Amino acid sequence: MENPISIFLSINNGEKTMQLPVLPSELEIPQATMANETFQTVNGEIRLIGTRTLRKITLTAFFPDNPYSFDKTGLAGFEAWGGTGQAARKHVEELKRWIERRVPIRLRVPYYDINMAVTIDSFTPKVKDGSRDIYYTLEMTEFVFPQLKVQKATGRVKPTVPKFEKYVPPPKEDSKSKASSNKSRPGKGYDSPKAKAVRDKVKKLGLRISSAGRSARHNAEVGGSKTSAHLTNEAYDVVGNSKKLDELAAWGRANGYYVLWRVKGHYDHVHIDWKKR
Repeated sequence: MENPISIFLSINNGEKTMQLPVLPSELEIPQATMANETFQTVNGEIRLIGTRTLRKITLTAFFPDNPYSFDKTGLAGFEAWGGTGQAARKHVEELKRWIERRVPIRLRVPYYDINMAVTIDSFTPKVKDGSRDIYYTLEMTEFVFPQLKVQKATGRVKPTVPKFEKYVPPPKEDSKSKASSNKSRPGKGYDSPKAKAVRDKVKKLGLRISSAGRSARHNAEVGGSKTSAHLTNEAYDVVGNSKKLDELAAWGRANGYYVLWRVKGHYDHVHIDWKKR
């Protein structure tokens, strides 16, 4: 039976997504601790409850430079990164580019409902043997997005934290990024009643569309089928709470949509399309 656990890293609201091809030998589920404090008074010690500390997580695994049966991305995903002689190095180079951009990275482990923004504190790739596989340790700390809100009555500044899992309509793709963006491209497929019904359902469930129309080049990079409905603007990939995704999948099948969920390559998102077959 295939291991249902998958680990994903993404940048800039899904602009680019990287699935870790090999799972760590162990995964410590990040837990928050409380910064409580103890004070000495004339009547003895007292304990004050503090605020929640930032969660931390460390991943230790390797980027394969050879095809392995346990590669979570499969052969198509491995070859999309250049195959033997290129795949490991390109994974490392891409991750270094993300770090240099100085923006938060999103870590998702759908099986354990982990979905958190993080900063990369340390990334240490190294070669252990002659296989050309590149081993690494990735240390990350939770990142909380601050947002300032001014109250009209008092003029005081109140910090708030926005919710992540909200519906975001697929934006139009800029002509300069058609080759690499996985956001939707304008097309008649998304003007149809079927597409609108999906968007309405996604919004109602509080989920988010992570991918829609794709260019042929990007579809090949992510290992998509050559007949994928994403190429004809007739499909959405949707992410969010697993129970809500179950509900979306059931609704889609009941209404005549083609749905992929909880199968190979679709443990972290629901694929739903209305392409004629």
